[in-house]
Amino acid sequence: MCRSKMIYSQSTIIISLLACILIINILSCFSVFRLGKYFHCFGFFLNLKSFEIFINFVIFSFFEQKFEADELIDIYNPNALKDLRAKYNLKADKYSLELSQLARGADHKRFFGKVKLEAFCAIKERIGDIDDGGKYVCNPRAVRKDNCTLISLGLNNAISYDQHIQNVTGGHCRILGADKDPQNITVQEDYERINGQLFVGMIPNEISISSMLKKAERREVELLKIDIEGGEHEGLEPFIREYRVCQIFIEVHGTPSEHLKMLQIMAKYNFRIFNVEPNPYCANCCEYSLIQDSCMDQYGVYPLVPIVPKVEF
Repeated sequence: MCRSKMIYSQSTIIISLLACILIINILSCFSVFRLGKYFHCFGFFLNLKSFEIFINFVIFSFFEQKFEADELIDIYNPNALKDLRAKYNLKADKYSLELSQLARGADHKRFFGKVKLEAFCAIKERIGDIDDGGKYVCNPRAVRKDNCTLISLGLNNAISYDQHIQNVTGGHCRILGADKDPQNITVQEDYERINGQLFVGMIPNEISISSMLKKAERREVELLKIDIEGGEHEGLEPFIREYRVCQIFIEVHGTPSEHLKMLQIMAKYNFRIFNVEPNPYCANCCEYSLIQDSCMDQYGVYPLVPIVPKVEF
């Protein structure tokens, strides 16, 4: 099937599903169609929360297919991933060179488009909002069950990611959250309910990620979310140099050169990219999801080929 027909078919299905759900919610205003607080369509019962989650899933699945359309994988081919890795092996030097060249310019869109996946995660899950703030996590249900730690940096009184990740991982992990400003009383109470501990201070000038972990008496981190408006450039490396981290979900700000430097810092500590998502609200921002080599087996990740050019700092 040609790519244009595939995208057209996906669009038709998505529009049909959205239309169906919209009709259900309109009809729900009339008691004759209301069944408690649930509505039936195609065998599914949807409340308002599940409606929101379903919309998020459909829209992001569609856009992700378009963004990664040049790396379609034949799910019926048992050697598809081996073939993709072989292709990357042949072109790794070319891909790295292109990324380095684009990093010297100012075209963020072209730079983001040349960032290749270095690992394949079959179970990527969108955690948090569909809007700015949500992150792609690899197989979150594979998080360790004993004494696990999650970190969420950059809250701004919005903790949908934090609540969602705790729910998905079973609620047994300790989650450490930080923001440059104190959170409102509602967020403080909600955070306590999800086994969370809050910290206040700008990273890295006022507090460090390492100091948070020491205060919480934790030794390693399963999932690290970073959205601190530029503080990642100085705040991340001292932490991953000292502590073991399995996955990083980071929004990087700045020029293409600054993006590449941040990716190179994480590559230095053997992190590989498994998802790339430019921020539609910020032209110089991009979300990257990465996994550390030593955690790939735990999360069922297939290694491809490192593309980010490594340098010594």
